[in-house]
Amino acid sequence: MSDFEKYIGIIPARYASSRFPGKPIANLLGKPLIWHVYNSASQWESWSSLLVATDDERICDVCDKYSIPYVMTSPDHPDCIDRACEVAKTLNESGSRFDRYIIMQGDEPGFNPEMLNVNLSPEVVNFYTKVISLEEREDPNVVKVVVSKSLRAIYFSRFGVPYHDSKTKRTDEMTSIDKQIGVYSFSYDALLKYSDIKPSYLENIEGIGLLRLIENDIDVYMRYSVYDSVSVDTPGDLVRAEEAMSNEI
Repeated sequence: MSDFEKYIGIIPARYASSRFPGKPIANLLGKPLIWHVYNSASQWESWSSLLVATDDERICDVCDKYSIPYVMTSPDHPDCIDRACEVAKTLNESGSRFDRYIIMQGDEPGFNPEMLNVNLSPEVVNFYTKVISLEEREDPNVVKVVVSKSLRAIYFSRFGVPYHDSKTKRTDEMTSIDKQIGVYSFSYDALLKYSDIKPSYLENIEGIGLLRLIENDIDVYMRYSVYDSVSVDTPGDLVRAEEAMSNEI
């Protein structure tokens, strides 16, 4: 793990999700979803600060109820990384600058902070794990990634890349598909650079933010993790997350 002094964790939480409106405050085992994400993330001992970045008073009310620190942001951000950048700028203006800004999706209640105990020295780091089930391979809500030998992201897609078909394959080797985990580490300068670049063609086509960097020749370094979790994108995912977490109790 990198020997930095100051890490801040930012959990973006947007109310107006097209697939699941109000998702951050949906009930999961008696507590709102955002509470589970914050509670899981807070187990990491290296935080200098950990907070929720939201655009809705209803999420603020839930954060107040459970004593979760939060920052109110604009509702107009294209994605969660842009929202985190607003938080970074606001904190910087008040004199708070951090070595790394770690962004965790507000819809992964099973987030395991142990995955952060890796080399975070590159300017941009993302995480990935193996796709196990056929259902995940075919699920457009599961973002897939192709990783180079130097652990840089080559491409992200909602399609099951790399493409594999018996008519075109040049090997009998089993096709290995990796999926992105929604956890990102940025330096302050890299976060500002991301926000300064306009959303790109590939980003808009796939609906995947980090393609903005790849399309502009900015490296995204990948870190493999065994710590996977259920991402809650739909009400059905919430049921699956509840079942998975109930089995762990």
